[in-house]
Amino acid sequence: MIRVICVRHGETEWNKAHRLQGQSEVALAETGIAQARAAGLYVRGQNPAAGYVSPLKRTHATFAEFGLGFQPVEVPGLIEQSLGDWEGMKTAAAKSEYAELYKAWKKGEGTPPNGEEPGDVVDRMTKAFFQIVRGAADLEPTPSVDTDYDLRTVVLVSHGTATKALLEGLGLIERSNVISLTAAAISVVDVPLHGGPLSSSLPKGGVEIAGGPEAEAEVIRNLTDEQIRQNAKLRMYNLSPEVLAAARG
Repeated sequence: MIRVICVRHGETEWNKAHRLQGQSEVALAETGIAQARAAGLYVRGQNPAAGYVSPLKRTHATFAEFGLGFQPVEVPGLIEQSLGDWEGMKTAAAKSEYAELYKAWKKGEGTPPNGEEPGDVVDRMTKAFFQIVRGAADLEPTPSVDTDYDLRTVVLVSHGTATKALLEGLGLIERSNVISLTAAAISVVDVPLHGGPLSSSLPKGGVEIAGGPEAEAEVIRNLTDEQIRQNAKLRMYNLSPEVLAAARG
């Protein structure tokens, strides 16, 4: 089975100032660095064997705080939605000046002036996800703290709107029915190699492939986009790093 740990970047200075940022380069705030370190408590416990980030520096900075001992791969498709004329605008101003359009955008339906179409974000995010899942064929399975069997685990750091677009594209959420992802929040998608039920306690949990790891790797390489989409399961959504930090304390 493949596990993809999806993490939103930590809080930025513009997040703190309630400004829309999109693809603008904005540094992590001190609070964002602390959030990323707290998220790292969960990430390290899952023993990921590979990492992926968007081209924006705030995702690189977030990943660096996980303390994994290896560098991530930059994937252009994981970048945040371009918000066009809204970038740098106060959220309150956008809500006031573009009331109906803003509501539609939050639902994943509206396009900011001169911004990126929501459907284009879904398409590129899911395409990147499919490539990352198939790339897990070349990884060694590692132990997980919450299963009795090893997983091929990766972590990707992206953005709030982009990650919600991904989960929607996989058929795992409806954006109009979920809350926004908080800074450095963790969501986990499991991709078993079959469409049946999973168990975290039974031996292999119904995920064993006859022929061993090499046979499993070949199955993963040959997964179609539709098979990945159909088999993907949302294990966790929007786990706040503050919860992890409080638990550690």
